[in-house]
Amino acid sequence: MEESMLLKELFRYRNACMGFAILWIMFFHCGAAITLEPFQTVKALGYGGVDIFIFASGIGCWHSLKKNPDALSFLERRARRVLPTWITFMLIWWSTLDVQGLEPPPSAFLGNLFFVQAFIDWRFSFNWYMSALPVLYILAPYFFALSARRSPMTVLTALLILTVPFLDQDYLILVTRLPIFFLGFYVGARRDSNIDRRTTIGVITLTALGFAILIGCEKTLPQLMLSRFGLWWYPFILITPGLCLMLSTAFRRLPTLEKIFGLLGGLSFEVFLMHIMLWHVAKHHWGLDGTNWLMWFAASLVGSAALRSAVKFLIGRR
Repeated sequence: MEESMLLKELFRYRNACMGFAILWIMFFHCGAAITLEPFQTVKALGYGGVDIFIFASGIGCWHSLKKNPDALSFLERRARRVLPTWITFMLIWWSTLDVQGLEPPPSAFLGNLFFVQAFIDWRFSFNWYMSALPVLYILAPYFFALSARRSPMTVLTALLILTVPFLDQDYLILVTRLPIFFLGFYVGARRDSNIDRRTTIGVITLTALGFAILIGCEKTLPQLMLSRFGLWWYPFILITPGLCLMLSTAFRRLPTLEKIFGLLGGLSFEVFLMHIMLWHVAKHHWGLDGTNWLMWFAASLVGSAALRSAVKFLIGRR
């Protein structure tokens, strides 16, 4: 990695990293049987795209709060970004439940619409990530203030301790991501800092260690233990910052690839929503093996562009 790579490069290539993340998540969800290494392992770990999203969101939230640190103004800006798309999508999602093969109770529409369904009944939540969003945004002004500290270890230790009561609970998938969200703020607060070769080697070493721990657990431990004790998610606290740094390096050297992934990253919220909905449709009707996952993949991208256009049209008519 070049010595001139700075932390602020993560700002410049944040969208491209998010584009990589959504593709990794979609690859994780596809049902195609892949036995060739390292592609099998890459697919199995694709849920780590969520960690890239959350890390990049931490950087983005820091940047937003740096411009205007008022907490209420920040939440208003987040709401203006998320709500038009989310409300429009919720109407589409609820009207296509039969096609998706889902039967949530009527109350689940309001629970999902107001981002609380995962806390009411996990089974009928559209996706846990949407219930996590308000939690992350409420914590953002506090993380912004804490990110100015010289060392992140006190905050990270406290956040790790916070996860202990959630062991063997569904909400562990959320609380194990809080340290990664904070690390995004910590990096944001040091965007103009140089990273010398020694620091770079240290970050990449932590990433390699995290992957070694994760793959070792994947290969040797039962899946129930991996999920109930957070062993799927804790290693990504080590992995994500270095992985994003390596992705940023790759995107700087490959500008055409950066543009493609950047465009996809700009649509990542819409792609995520359509991807989850169409995943249920494909799984219910055709399955996701063979070439079916390619059609689902393409439909998710086309559907996300259509959703973005529909929201722009509706907002424009107001």
